[in-house]
Amino acid sequence: MSEDMQKRIVLILSTALAAWTATKLAGMFLDEPENRGSEDDVKEALVQGTFSVLATIAASRLIRDVLSKRWSN
Repeated sequence: MSEDMQKRIVLILSTALAAWTATKLAGMFLDEPENRGSEDDVKEALVQGTFSVLATIAASRLIRDVLSKRWSN
């Protein structure tokens, strides 16, 4: 698998995982007030940003592990 294809797969997996996880956790941790303020937006951005980074790392690790097993055989 080419390096460009690996990067695309990592991007797609990490984006999907981050979006799903951030949405679920933001709903659990953040209260939805009647009137949202900038503080609520900052909290949501931090949660989504954190999970975006973590999901990118997890997806990259997953792809590298799968490919290293495939290439070693």
